[in-house]
Order: sequence, then C-alpha cells, then structure tokens
Amino acid sequence: MRVIGTIEARMGSTRLPGKTMAPVYNGMPLLECVVRRFRACRALDDVVVATTIERGDDAIAEWCAKNGVSVFRGSEEDVLERVVGAARQYSADAIVQMGADSAYLDYQLIDQLVGYYRDGTFDYVCNDLKLTYPLGIYGHVVRAEKLVEMSQRNDLSDKDRSDVVRYIWEHPESYAISSIKAPPELYCPGLRLTIDYPEDMQQAIDVYAHFGGHLFTTAQLIDLSRQYPEMFEKTSKLVQQFAPFLTAK
Repeated sequence: MRVIGTIEARMGSTRLPGKTMAPVYNGMPLLECVVRRFRACRALDDVVVATTIERGDDAIAEWCAKNGVSVFRGSEEDVLERVVGAARQYSADAIVQMGADSAYLDYQLIDQLVGYYRDGTFDYVCNDLKLTYPLGIYGHVVRAEKLVEMSQRNDLSDKDRSDVVRYIWEHPESYAISSIKAPPELYCPGLRLTIDYPEDMQQAIDVYAHFGGHLFTTAQLIDLSRQYPEMFEKTSKLVQQFAPFLTAK
C-alpha cells in the first residue's frame, strides 16, 4: 500500500495573501515548515505539494523544484480534482490530506491515523469530526479510489470540490469512517494552532523561535500555551471559518 501526503498550496488567500511562502523561522517559508514536519512521518511514502496552474503559484512550483519536493499542478478552484491528479501521478493507494497552513502538523498523529487505516477496512480515518485536539492539529487519511469516484460525480457542490473530503463526512452512510478522539494529555480544543490571520502567523513565528526549529510535538505546544499563555492570547478569539467539526453530520 502506497500512502502519499498531499499539501494543498496556493499563494491566494482571502485573509492572509501570500502566507504559503511567508517566512516563519530563519528564512524558512511556511510551506517548508509544513513539508519538513510532514516528512517527519514514518508512515508516508512521499509528500506531494498540490498547487495550481495559475502563474501566481509559479513561485510554489519553483520552490518545490529547487528543494527536491514532489509537486503536482492542477485546478485552482477544483481542489478535489487537483488532489486526485496528485494521487494518480504519484500512484497513491491512500492519501493524507493537509493544507499549507498546517504549521503545527502533528507527525506522530499522522503515523497513528495511517496505522489505523492500514489495520482496518476504512475509507476515511481522521480526528476532527469532533474537536478534541487543538484546532489545527488534524489528519485526514482517505482511500484514493474513493476520491476518484467522488471527483467523477456530477452532483457535487462547489464546497465539495474545494474542501476535498467534505462530501465524505457529510455522507457518513456511504463511507466507512473512523474518527479518533484526543487522549487526556492532548485534549485541548480551546487552543488555536492554524494559520488564517496575521495574528496566527505571528504566533507561529514566536513558537518556532521558542523551539529553535520545526521539530516539536503537540504535547510540547500544549505545555507552552500553559507556561506562556500571552503567546497565544491574540489568536484565542479568532473566528474559524471552516473545519470538519463545524459541518460534519
């Protein structure tokens, strides 16, 4: 079984344009932070950046080529088709779907989710149909053939095509789904760990500076938020526009 991690990345962003290539630590752009943390997973065969064919995203493709990162370019609006294209090009049996705003990607969690997927008969394994981990600490492992089938449907909404796995969690009767909950030591749904606003980016810069790089765990992040709550105060009231736990049935 070949498992590929995909990172949906583009330069356009309504709330924080250009965030994908914005520097986070020692000249390291956000995309590199996500790639490095994803590559720390032991359960993946490759990590692929799924960006668009738009000229504005040439910088992403060029960075990938320069840094030896696999890349696929496809539709800007139809993200589902873009991810399916990446799965096909890199011969994936399953993908772990992530976004380029996942600065705190939990490589230990991803390995755990892929392990559950390999041991079971699931179409989709995740941890965020109910928010128990910090917001932004997530992983979506999905059977590639199910994504291909979805992409060929003619009744998907624009949201279904832009959110990739939305159709699966909104139609649980049609798929074998497993969603895990955080263990007590990682239960912290009030902590925001994602990049949507300028305050989120500044928080990531501060966190990476504190740890001196990209290798830190979710447990360490939770401890940090308790030791230095002022570091996370400005993001605590930000409104999350989209997440599975907000829309899942």
